[in-house]
Amino acid sequence: MGKSTVLITGCSSGIGLAAAVMLAQDPEHKYKVYATMRNIASKDNLEKAAGSALNETLFIRTLDVTKDDTVTTLVEDIIREDGKIDVLVNNAGIGGSDGILYKSMEWSHGVMDTNFWGVVRLTRAVLPSMKERSAGRIINISSMAGINGLPFFSIYSASKFAMEGYTESIAPILLAYNIRVSLIEPAGVLTEIITKYKSIPFEKHVEGYDDVMRGMYIEMMTPKPGSITASLQTADDIAKIVKEVAESESPHLRYQSTEAVEQLAGRKWVDPTGDSLLKPK
Repeated sequence: MGKSTVLITGCSSGIGLAAAVMLAQDPEHKYKVYATMRNIASKDNLEKAAGSALNETLFIRTLDVTKDDTVTTLVEDIIREDGKIDVLVNNAGIGGSDGILYKSMEWSHGVMDTNFWGVVRLTRAVLPSMKERSAGRIINISSMAGINGLPFFSIYSASKFAMEGYTESIAPILLAYNIRVSLIEPAGVLTEIITKYKSIPFEKHVEGYDDVMRGMYIEMMTPKPGSITASLQTADDIAKIVKEVAESESPHLRYQSTEAVEQLAGRKWVDPTGDSLLKPK
């Protein structure tokens, strides 16, 4: 049996980098991984982490998930090279606080174009081949912000809610073609984006906020013992879930990354796995 071909977006750092390296370095050599990023100049960390897997089981490619032509071209190139894409991991994402009205519409459109429409573009690109083969996995990296809207992060939350709704809608249909679609819902993950965000003083984040919103933001973002985001996970923690989903014979629709996020989901949904949505009505 040949290697499973995997396409992962957003691999310059964080979850995408960790998942690409973990799969490419699988001791049984089960995966051939195409690790993609918008800016190929940011590949140094991935190359170092890949080690001997680089250009053996891990191949770095340029991909801007907001550009239809680059998505189509890359998917066609991979299928021409390998004959298939077994697993798509939609990980590329951007975000930040917006205070409801303190970021431009251009910025807001950019978040949605990457976090949601990027998922749609990649999914549409891989589906014809997956349907023809009656096989495939699509793994969408969501967030606890896709379960409950995160105050001050309204556009980011909306993009993850959109991803969740899209995934929930297509999953039962694609199951008929033996294509399994899953969501992974992490809490706080210690990535380069989080590190940079936390390095900026609160006052910089709240420039232009009125007094009420400034106070609320600082109160919300001040770490509190026992809170759901008090203990950040690592990117490797989430990469392990990606690998689990990729290898499961019958993966769930939803995976929460911690017990705290599972409890959050449980308070909102009777079935936090989402499996009941996959059953015929």
